[in-house]
Amino acid sequence: MCGLCGLLGLTHWTETHAHKDAFTGAGQRTLRAERAHRTKIVNTILQPVRAKVSDFQATSYLLSTPTGKTAVVDDIQAVWGAYEQVMGRNLDPLDPEYLLQLERSV
Repeated sequence: MCGLCGLLGLTHWTETHAHKDAFTGAGQRTLRAERAHRTKIVNTILQPVRAKVSDFQATSYLLSTPTGKTAVVDDIQAVWGAYEQVMGRNLDPLDPEYLLQLERSV
């Protein structure tokens, strides 16, 4: 997906309320519960690099780094770019050392 959605004011496809009919039945969560679930998953992924994401009033996310830097991001997809910008380095999800740390933290 490109960044054009943000310019048009469209909700990112990862947000549950963007496609309310996609989550129905017994597995359906409230918007807050779904955002909390996504936040928990992303925090598990970020744990090896000691960064953390928190929900900000169900409208955006706050990315906090171990050095105390904070960035506001619009959606989960933007977390990775914000991390790289704030930390000044890439987060390679296939790096063997990162994967080893991730395995130990789970």
